[in-house]
Amino acid sequence: MLTEQEIINNALKEMLYIEDLTAQKYADLTQKITKPELQNILKGMEMAARNNYKSITEKMNENQIII
Repeated sequence: MLTEQEIINNALKEMLYIEDLTAQKYADLTQKITKPELQNILKGMEMAARNNYKSITEKMNENQIII
């Protein structure tokens, strides 16, 4: 059975993985779409995912969780 800390560590690592995939997905879509308005929306969404990734990484570092 996992400890509470191990469960938290695993959840943070999974969140990190999901944010990375999300940012990549938005970046790929931005390249495929030709409408500038939609590109700007997707770029903003990509940046939000990258900011979330950064925030999660900082929390992991604060708690000495190895990525």
